[in-house]
Amino acid sequence: MRTIMCLLAMSGAATFACADNAKPKNAPTAASAPSIELEFAKLGLAADNIALVDDNGAKIQWGELKGQPRAVFFGFTHCPVICPVTVWELDAALSEVGQGSDRIKVNFVSLDPARDTPAVLHEYFSGFKSRVVGLSGTAADIKRLAKSFDVTFEKVVLSKDDYTLDHTAAVFLIDSKGRVVDTLAFGTPRAEIVARLRKLISIAP
Repeated sequence: MRTIMCLLAMSGAATFACADNAKPKNAPTAASAPSIELEFAKLGLAADNIALVDDNGAKIQWGELKGQPRAVFFGFTHCPVICPVTVWELDAALSEVGQGSDRIKVNFVSLDPARDTPAVLHEYFSGFKSRVVGLSGTAADIKRLAKSFDVTFEKVVLSKDDYTLDHTAAVFLIDSKGRVVDTLAFGTPRAEIVARLRKLISIAP
């Protein structure tokens, strides 16, 4: 049975293997974790000019997504558990947030652009209406963007024709100015997710 531990998610937080019997690795301890504010201040720096493609095939740059609060997650559509559960939990929590929830957009950045084309991402997130936007790009640009958020990922071959990815599983909460102000770990209780999304909305634009 797959065992998932709920760990502190911040820069350099737990990396999860999306394969059977997966266990998180590279998790910091509370005693060794540096200042949260200093960690957040580093994330996403110099990423504004990174070119991406959204799930409608439109070319955009990361910096153009500023202007509204966002929940950003790096994952891939072939992920069996962590990625779909994370998006579902965010969507369900936003449904409970109440006033202002429509201001928050969920950005899903694919770490697997070879398989996650705009068409694939569009179909994958079609059930979430316009709340979730899938983002892809070249392998080089995705790697640059992931690195700017201290997101690590590694290809793991399962068979001749199949592979999965081990990747950092953290949701980055970003204000309208493009600053990371909080993160959510995989497995965070729904009530806490709702509370922290409401706090994100409350931050002055």
